[in-house]
Amino acid sequence: MKYKIWLVSLLLLSAVVAKAQADSQFLTRLSDSAQLEITKINTMPGYQSSYLIMMTQPVDHDDEQAGYFKQRIWLNHLDEKAPVVMVTEGYSAPSNYLTEIAKELKANQIIVEHRYFLASTPVNKDWKYLTVKNAAADHHAIISLFKKVYRAKWLTTGISKGGQTTIFHRALYPKDVDVSVPYVAPINQDREDPRLLAFFEQVGSDADRQKVKDFQRLVLTRKERLLPLFIERAKFYHWDFSMGYERAFELAVLEYPFAFWQWGIAVDEIPGEMSSDEEIMNHYITAASPNYFSDQDRQKYEPFFYQAYKELGYYNYVPGDLKPLMNSVKQDTISSSFFAPGGDTLAFNTNTIPLVVNRLRRYNPKMILIYGEYDPWGATSLDITGMKHAMKVVKPQGSHRARINNLSEAKKEEVWSLLKKWMKVK
Repeated sequence: MKYKIWLVSLLLLSAVVAKAQADSQFLTRLSDSAQLEITKINTMPGYQSSYLIMMTQPVDHDDEQAGYFKQRIWLNHLDEKAPVVMVTEGYSAPSNYLTEIAKELKANQIIVEHRYFLASTPVNKDWKYLTVKNAAADHHAIISLFKKVYRAKWLTTGISKGGQTTIFHRALYPKDVDVSVPYVAPINQDREDPRLLAFFEQVGSDADRQKVKDFQRLVLTRKERLLPLFIERAKFYHWDFSMGYERAFELAVLEYPFAFWQWGIAVDEIPGEMSSDEEIMNHYITAASPNYFSDQDRQKYEPFFYQAYKELGYYNYVPGDLKPLMNSVKQDTISSSFFAPGGDTLAFNTNTIPLVVNRLRRYNPKMILIYGEYDPWGATSLDITGMKHAMKVVKPQGSHRARINNLSEAKKEEVWSLLKKWMKVK
């Protein structure tokens, strides 16, 4: 009996030592380049090990004289022979997590924070180097390095702006990976794409759209009573508005339809004329997300808005028949460029998106694009005409939260089957 216990203990110890040696060998091979700083972190469930990695990247991939910055990467290592899912974040990546695709495919996973966000910001932040081209080159460099370890199939994915980033990288480096799955990713054709405004004249039913418009009018007609409540909430949440409380209040009313449909809020939740001021304010704060106009959020998303008004495109506001009810909003059209560093002085690059679309049609990569029918960003979805290896899936009445696992059972099975076939996963 003692012999058996000793033998089991020895086998367990051997397994621990073997794993430690494998980790050591893996790290040695991974950190063969001086580009990496690797820190072992708490291992994600189901994985062998997890790491926080800081990778040195050129600020400008065309001119290394511009200096370098460190880009934050999260790695969940399963097996060197397993496929790889790489998440191209469009914003920050402050923590580790697992995607539905990595779980389903039992894949290694890499998360990459976008340049100029949080830990991945150059010390000398020169905005001119925040380009689609440089961001795609970041991802190309990461993939090239990690392919020294992972030689199975590769897949890139991202959500919203992260989905845009996936598309841009795939267009500029079509052979880097085998498959790409962008979620709810807009491909805007203009500095302020008119399709995003036209969308609100056709989404849902006539009655649904009218109820949204009626709520906007209700908030403005009760502004004298609601504005003090708004100021109280802003102070409670520590939102600062250098533009002034009233202007933030009115701009959030204009933002309300976009936020409402984007996040899939039920029409039945919209308060009516008989609702109390408190009920109206609760819904307004939850649905319109006025913190979007706060100084804190404007600073947080400053890199995004720079990109939006240089290459990615965005949307504006048209008050229309609500304008007479507003005091701080005087223009017929309000550009969102006031969010961006440089504002209206930024010159929009009209060549980027056509280049991306043309390259995708030329190289015809394997892609599955997920959208929600009621998500405004679906109005500027990628046109896959001529891309015979691309599949676009639109979730009926879906929002910006559309994912593979919340599609219908039949469509979900279709998507997973195709992905597993492409990725050679049984």
